[in-house]
Amino acid sequence: MTARHNTSNEIYFELRQVGSYLRCTAIDGKTGVEVTVAGPVSRNPEQLKRVAAQKLEYVLKKG
Repeated sequence: MTARHNTSNEIYFELRQVGSYLRCTAIDGKTGVEVTVAGPVSRNPEQLKRVAAQKLEYVLKKG
């Protein structure tokens, strides 16, 4: 994943299937802040990773 201006260079992702949903947790490597998004299992995991990274960027900007 490419670095964004307010996040560290590392974003860790955890993908976990919960029933018919896929949960994607994104964790900022520098601050340890984490966010979670969910979508149907049929969705491409890379799409969930992108959404989670965008949400993480938003949360870090928000402070």
